[in-house]
Amino acid sequence: MSAPLPHIDVSVVVIGRNEGQRLEQCLRSVEQAAWENTRHELIYVDSKSTDNSVAMAQALGACALVLDDASPCAAKARNLGWQAATGDFVLFLDGDTQLHPDFVRLALNTLRDAKLCAVWGHRRESRPEQSIYTKVLDLDWIYPTGRTLYFGGDVLVRRNALAQVNGFDASLKAGEEPELCARLRACGWEIEHIDAPMTQHDLAVNSLRAYWLRAYRSGIAYAEVAQRMRIQGDVLWQHESQRDFRHGMLFMAAPFLLLASAWLAPGLAWVMLTLGVLFLLRTAYRCAWKVPGQWLLCAQYAVHTHFQKIPALFGQLKWRKADRQKSEIALVDYKQDTSTDRFSVKALAAQALAPLAWCQRVWVSRGLRAWYLAQLQEGIGRRVDSSNVVMGHVELHGTRNIHFGRHTLIYPGVYLETQGTGSITLGDGVVLSRGVHIVAFERVVLAKGCMVGEYTSIRDANHKLGAHPIRDAGHDSAPVVIGENTWLGRGTAVLQGASIGANSVVGANAVVTKTLGPHQIVGGIPARPLHKN
Repeated sequence: MSAPLPHIDVSVVVIGRNEGQRLEQCLRSVEQAAWENTRHELIYVDSKSTDNSVAMAQALGACALVLDDASPCAAKARNLGWQAATGDFVLFLDGDTQLHPDFVRLALNTLRDAKLCAVWGHRRESRPEQSIYTKVLDLDWIYPTGRTLYFGGDVLVRRNALAQVNGFDASLKAGEEPELCARLRACGWEIEHIDAPMTQHDLAVNSLRAYWLRAYRSGIAYAEVAQRMRIQGDVLWQHESQRDFRHGMLFMAAPFLLLASAWLAPGLAWVMLTLGVLFLLRTAYRCAWKVPGQWLLCAQYAVHTHFQKIPALFGQLKWRKADRQKSEIALVDYKQDTSTDRFSVKALAAQALAPLAWCQRVWVSRGLRAWYLAQLQEGIGRRVDSSNVVMGHVELHGTRNIHFGRHTLIYPGVYLETQGTGSITLGDGVVLSRGVHIVAFERVVLAKGCMVGEYTSIRDANHKLGAHPIRDAGHDSAPVVIGENTWLGRGTAVLQGASIGANSVVGANAVVTKTLGPHQIVGGIPARPLHKN
């Protein structure tokens, strides 16, 4: 009979992906901690690293697990780790952190309070001087101590509390910790942030690209978690997500408003600049408690606090679009190799202008469609049903004796002309693609459901021959009728007296000069039947 396994007090679950030397430092810091009489185990969960992370973890005595998932994320990795753990408590660490020797002892002592399910301490950057980005991001880790609504990626948690709520939500690509905390709090648990060092972290944010992607990812997390909390009736991140969205839109518009003011009202531009500076000074003053006496760093942090809301806005917009389309957002990894994927000024400008492009597409374009519909109504002198979609300016000429059905779709560049008693009639659901020309001296009819390809020409009249000059010779005309549900391919020409039966297809660049029966597929010059439709 085998001896019983020793009881484990704390299971340390480290997650990582291509962390390299940072992972080795993390695992060694765990073994060098002041465990004393606390029995522990070390579990490493790898998210498909392409380096030697798994072998390194095994060599350092960790039980290495590989997350075999097509779409890995921290939530899935942490779930795999804690479900394999046997300890009463689970200490979660990211692979780019180093554990402080005394944290576990202090956290376990705090967890004697039966109301607490989790304890976390101070996470700070190990090398804040490596870049201006890391320097200001280091201050983001500074939170007030005491009871808190949520914890981050490094935390000591009761395993039975994790089991009670089934762990992390594996569908979240980011923000999985606050979402878990909301469910823990709903079960009556509380969370404590102690005034003690917990981990040293290595963000490795040394470029604008990495900084941008990290803020972009946080925007996705804010939007998704806030939506879930709204459904659950939890206050978590409700105000913050709405505030960041509004501020992001404001900061995107600010440069353009400033330029417009400088051009139209220079005094107003100076007022705006002054208010902007005062706004930054106010933010710097309010965060001075994080680094007392370091006013330059406070000013830099104030700029970061507001600038990061621009990429975060893109993250929120990305999530909203994915939510509408019921699609999944891929994992955003800000630690990608920047040597082969440069974040150019052009790319940054494209990202920066994306919300304005979205506004133009969603708001301005819709307004323009109403304007083009109004232009069309005014041009023909009668009401056009509002179900019709007019994508661009319609060029009207002659007597403008034109009749529209319902639900027609008209692309930019369409030309419509009637002369004398001639008329053009478009049935319900007709589609006129870009550059279509229709000219009627007698009658042109497109029945219900016709689709007309780009740059197609439909004319019911020809110049008379035999007189000079031809321009003044007048026209011969005969009606053109195109049957229901007929498709005219790109560049088709339908000439005087021609007609096409219902449910037919005319190939691209064909020239129709005579009557064609229904259910035909035709092509060529002149158009002739190819086979029955």
